[in-house]
Amino acid sequence: MQQIFLDQLSFSFTSLTLFDITLNVLIAFILGFVISSVYRLTYRGYAYSVTFINTLVIICMVTTIVIMVIGNNLARAFGLVGAMSIIRFRTAVKDTRDIAFVFFSLSVGMAAGAANHMIAVVGTAFISMIIILLTYFRYGEIHHHDLLLRFWMLSSDDERPVYMDVFEKYLLDYKLLNIRSARLGEYLELSFNIRFKQENEHQEFIRQMSALEGLEKVSLIMGEETTEM
Repeated sequence: MQQIFLDQLSFSFTSLTLFDITLNVLIAFILGFVISSVYRLTYRGYAYSVTFINTLVIICMVTTIVIMVIGNNLARAFGLVGAMSIIRFRTAVKDTRDIAFVFFSLSVGMAAGAANHMIAVVGTAFISMIIILLTYFRYGEIHHHDLLLRFWMLSSDDERPVYMDVFEKYLLDYKLLNIRSARLGEYLELSFNIRFKQENEHQEFIRQMSALEGLEKVSLIMGEETTEM
C-alpha cells in the first residue's frame, strides 16, 4: 500500500524535445518583454530602475525553465523548494505595484513552462490592458489632497488670528486638530488639516505664513514629504 502511494506521488517525467523547450522559452521572453514594456509605459514613480525592467524578463524565462525541469514530478518540486530555501533574498521592494509585476511575470512564466501558451498569451494581454486602463484613467488618485499644517504662534487675545487672511486666500477648507503650549506658554503650537484651492500654491502659502509676525516653525506635511521654512 505504501509503495502504491509513493508511486502515485511520483509521476513519470515527460521528456521535452528541443523544439518544445525553445518554443516555451521564446514565448516566455516575448511575454516577459511585453510585461516589462507595460511597466515602463505605466510607471509614475520617482525611483525608476533599469535592472528591475530586465529582471521582469529574466524572471519570466527562468520560471519557464524551472517549470519544465519540474514537469509533473513531485520529487523534483520538493527538491527545488529545499534548494530555494537556502537562498535568502534581501532586496526590499518599496512599491507594492512592483510586487504585483513580479507575480505577473512569475505566473506567465509558469504558464509558458507548462506549455499552456493560450493561457499565457491571453492572460498577459488581458492583464496588461487592465493595467493600462487603470493608469490612463488614474483610478484611485485623490485630486484634492488633505495636508497637515503646523506652526507656532505667539499667545494673543486677538479675536481674529493673524493667519486668517492667508487661510482665506489659499485654502478651500481647514480644520483645527490640536493646540498645545510651547516654550513655557509663550507660544501655542497649532495643527490644522487643510485643503488648498489650487494644488500648485503650497510654496507661496508657506512663504506668506512664515512672513507673518508672531508665527514660527511653519511646516506643511504632504504624505511622506515635508516642506519647511
